[in-house]
Amino acid sequence: MAALRRLVACLTVLVLGALVPVALVPAGPAIAAAPQATLAEVLRSLRIDELPADYVVLLDVSSSMQQPGGPDLYARARAALRPLLEALSPVDRLHLVAFADRPDPEFSGRIGDAGAGVLDLLPDRAEGAKTDIGAAIESALDTVDLPDNTDPAMVVLLTDGKQDAPAGSTYAGNIGTAIERLRDRATGVERRRPVRALGLPLTGQTDVAMLDRVFDDTVLMDLPPAQVGDYLRRVGGRVAVEKAAARVSRDRLAVTLTPEQSPVTVSGEPVTVTARVRNEASDVPLEVTLTARVDGVPVPVEPLSGPAVLAPGKEETLRLRVSPPDSAGRWIGGERVRTGTLHLEASAGSPWRDVIVQDLGLEFAPAPATADIPVRATANGYPIWLAVLAGLVLVAVITLPFWLSHRRWRAMGGGRLTISEPGGAGPYRQLLSGRKVRFPAPHGTGTAPRGTGTVRAFRQRKSTGRGRELVLRIEYRRGGKKHKVICLPRQTKPLTDGTTFTYQP
Repeated sequence: MAALRRLVACLTVLVLGALVPVALVPAGPAIAAAPQATLAEVLRSLRIDELPADYVVLLDVSSSMQQPGGPDLYARARAALRPLLEALSPVDRLHLVAFADRPDPEFSGRIGDAGAGVLDLLPDRAEGAKTDIGAAIESALDTVDLPDNTDPAMVVLLTDGKQDAPAGSTYAGNIGTAIERLRDRATGVERRRPVRALGLPLTGQTDVAMLDRVFDDTVLMDLPPAQVGDYLRRVGGRVAVEKAAARVSRDRLAVTLTPEQSPVTVSGEPVTVTARVRNEASDVPLEVTLTARVDGVPVPVEPLSGPAVLAPGKEETLRLRVSPPDSAGRWIGGERVRTGTLHLEASAGSPWRDVIVQDLGLEFAPAPATADIPVRATANGYPIWLAVLAGLVLVAVITLPFWLSHRRWRAMGGGRLTISEPGGAGPYRQLLSGRKVRFPAPHGTGTAPRGTGTVRAFRQRKSTGRGRELVLRIEYRRGGKKHKVICLPRQTKPLTDGTTFTYQP
């Protein structure tokens, strides 16, 4: 009996389980992002040596730079400039200005192959009477204030003295207002192009800090003259980063997304959707990841292509799979069509991201490209035969316990049950027939018992010998108490209150 019930339960689960749709989402493989490039790799890819920058060198040639009996600061300054000029790219533009009473441009143009040879154009000796640092800074601003030029610029000032302008100079006397005009002008220049200023005092008491009052990005280095050359040798590396930042800041970091089919119709088989993604940048490689979701219809979407690294101006086709909806919907019979929208999104990263953010100091946040595709999905409801079968199984599950309970009881086919109660006038004998007998009953004899009950019979294996025998199951009630009694043939079954039952087949 227990085995039969387990079988029915299993069958019920299987049939009902067929009516419950289960959505499975396939897990795609984990795909690692492209490794990040180094600063050196980025600079090499951008061909920084082919990108020009402006170097404005302001060199003090006042007589204090070569005082008799003192250190030859003019010779030291020229020697310190040599490593910087030799490190310049041939396309870089050098503007060499000697200043004392006024600024005198000595060289202005592409450095080419001249390198440190342009130092020969400087005066042989420093013999200027005054030191007009303000006028020198103004000349540097004139050089870098070019409306159409967005290349990086570096202004280098080397001096040993304090501001000492000749009469008639804009920067003689109280120069506060003149410096403010320079700063306002420099702010406008710095909005168009990156300008870095470097002030190098050659003695302990100078007005090199005037440079900081004009340009926002100013570094003042108080170095011993012997170390100035080594420091200037490394300036080219910082300008190279500025070149890269200027180049990348002008680039268009964006991707475009173009689906290759629309609309998408999904029925019995999965459909592969393809979309072309293009890197619109001119210099920066972008790593594109395609994601998707569907609104309005329950269809699974699985990317088939991992992130793609696109070189500047290149495009690639990415794929994803749209699976059909569940084979059976939540209705019985019939085909139904549902519509929705497939939302595609191409987000952009880059192998250069860390360098752009950390080394170049730029923001990296390309907006994702999106596209929407109409989706038409077809699905069938549950087959009618499956619904009918499920209904039959449910009916069987509900009625089977009652049927099994009824089938358990056997016809008694004669015999009698004798009931003796304590204090009774005599025993009561109840004739047995059919599958159920209530007592006392009209066909009983003897003294009617004070209690009532029902008698059923079932077969079980004999306790001795072979074969099976009919056994009584008695439900007896008296004085508010209920008793269940199993009475074997030709045996007396007593209760605790003294009542006995004897079954005689």
